Amino acid sequence: METVDAAMNPENHAETLSNRRAAENIWAMPWQELAVVLGQQNILTHRSFNIPHRDRALEFLRHCGFDLGRFEHRKQIDQFFGEALFFIRHVLLSSDEREKFPVPADLLHLDDPRRLMVYASQRMPRRRYLRLWSCSILKVMNAISHLEYNGKLRELESAREQIFGRIRSIVTHRPNAGWRARSNNLELDIEHIEWKEAKTRHSVLLKLLHKPEAMAEEVFDYLGVRFVVSTPQDIARLLRILIETDIIIPHQALSLRTRNSLLNLSAAQRQLSLAYDLFHTGTTSPKEFLDMCEKVNWSFPSERATDGYKQNMHSSSKYKSIQLTVRHLVRTPNPAFLVLSSLAGQLRHARGLEPEDDPLLMGLIPEENARFFPLEIQIFDQSSFRASQFGPASHEQYKSNQSQTVRKKVLGSLLHFNETRLQTQDY
Repeated sequence: METVDAAMNPENHAETLSNRRAAENIWAMPWQELAVVLGQQNILTHRSFNIPHRDRALEFLRHCGFDLGRFEHRKQIDQFFGEALFFIRHVLLSSDEREKFPVPADLLHLDDPRRLMVYASQRMPRRRYLRLWSCSILKVMNAISHLEYNGKLRELESAREQIFGRIRSIVTHRPNAGWRARSNNLELDIEHIEWKEAKTRHSVLLKLLHKPEAMAEEVFDYLGVRFVVSTPQDIARLLRILIETDIIIPHQALSLRTRNSLLNLSAAQRQLSLAYDLFHTGTTSPKEFLDMCEKVNWSFPSERATDGYKQNMHSSSKYKSIQLTVRHLVRTPNPAFLVLSSLAGQLRHARGLEPEDDPLLMGLIPEENARFFPLEIQIFDQSSFRASQFGPASHEQYKSNQSQTVRKKVLGSLLHFNETRLQTQDY
């Protein structure tokens, strides 16, 4: 009866449609966004957005901290867009793929960043290629924004100087004889030390994109050092030195980041405890005791290669090492304090006053910035280090696996377009 009345009366018909739309909107849930918020999906799995028009895009960007009415904000977004497009084309795609998957003209001539979000939300079948490209660019732009606004990275050089300085204070390089590490109670020859160079921006972006739950402040290997020693026994001795010299501070170690596929700690502890018991009861001489200690087997049995070991998804099972992450507190001068302190000093000089510390200034602005920086420590013996140089356990293979994962997450279905399917698209 309602349908008949609506057909006879256009006003009733319009009201009925309005009521139906209102009823539908009540339970039109943003399912993919809810899945991300509740941890069931990550944002890199999405192939579309939910921003249907430019007004909503403007509002969304403003809530993200970007006001398109301000020149510097608009310029920053344009820079993110350009960097993301370059990263996709020259890092994630090969030269052949750059020809195979051309950038849509709408994106090459983008004059309004709001359009990018609207393109990523379109559902028309003939605009699917444009939507996938837009989504991919937005994902990379999101990672770039986290990298750009991470204040910790501005102090990375100071952190590297301070933390590496602590390590260099306990090691000595001898020409043609390698390195020697020392604590108050122990010295150890080290075959090789590598100081991790600063990560490139593209390398950090790959890291952020292959772990979508991570942000720039959660990248743990900006600073790193690699030690290579002769035997598993020497690994244990080196760890002792690093602990005794506070390079490894146990209560500041990030246990969830620990990887150990070399030292069978529990078995070694049992064998050493037995040797000490026998020695303390007078059953063995000092020489026999030392012989027993040298024969302790620190390695895992061949059939079992882990002791609570958490394998990185991109690492080969043949990759054996000890990897630790420990935080160090780094203090750097606060630039704002230095500037205002200088101005205050000039003002006092102009008034003919003696220079002195200004307690009010020091109370308003901290003199130093203090931040925890993670240091990644990798330790190998000769055998595991050789295995890490070539083949499936090599770093090159790890980076290749990581890059393939990022390609799938960022580009996804875009990689499945062929020439025939492209002919069905408006791009």
